[in-house]
Amino acid sequence: MAAIIGVPRSVAEIYALLYASPEALDFDHIQGRLGISKGSVSQGLKFLRDHEMILALKAPGSRRERWQPTPSLAASLVALLRSQVLPTLERAQPSLRRILAAAQARGDQPEVIERLTRLNRWNNRALELAPLLLPPPGA
Repeated sequence: MAAIIGVPRSVAEIYALLYASPEALDFDHIQGRLGISKGSVSQGLKFLRDHEMILALKAPGSRRERWQPTPSLAASLVALLRSQVLPTLERAQPSLRRILAAAQARGDQPEVIERLTRLNRWNNRALELAPLLLPPPGA
């Protein structure tokens, strides 16, 4: 699923490990359990934190951060869709229109124009439905 929405495998593995863990995990534990590089762990934690999918905790008297998933998996997925999928759909819109218009102007085969029309329509509908399907930010 992570690959479908453009999330690196290491990020998905980190999230899965944290989600399945009964307690918050520190950086070294995450790296050791997954066997991935420090850079991948660091980038993965940053991605997850920036997308509000994990929380950092510090034990009293400790400088070391431990990580746990946010309480709501649904809220995490909505945040990821908002930050990854919707911007991609929005960026694709002008290109899809331009490609379709060029195919029509060249007189491409009807099957090609129909496929491009369907793709453009799908993208537009996804953007129209997103506000109805996703709760408002901060809800």
